[in-house]
Amino acid sequence: MAKELPASQKKLMTRKRVIVIAILTAAILAFVMFSSHGILSRIAIAADASQLGSTLSNMKREEDSLRVEINKLLNDTLEIERLARERYGYVRLGEKVFVIKREHK
Repeated sequence: MAKELPASQKKLMTRKRVIVIAILTAAILAFVMFSSHGILSRIAIAADASQLGSTLSNMKREEDSLRVEINKLLNDTLEIERLARERYGYVRLGEKVFVIKREHK
């Protein structure tokens, strides 16, 4: 027959089990939270993905507007003429140019 342990030894064994289980649980939780594949890393990765997604959509909008501008410059003679007048001060033969000076306050 097996001997029955005294109550004080049972309490000590129970405490040891609780402590071991608590340490193992803490280690598992720490791994799940702070490891390179943990929850905190995944949250940071999700935030980065969201930011990159918005950056990508902004860049796509900019690309579209630049493609429209390129198309205008390649095919639209009125746009080319407008830019030549604005940027380089070109005028047609026979046109008169009036220069208006503004006073700065």
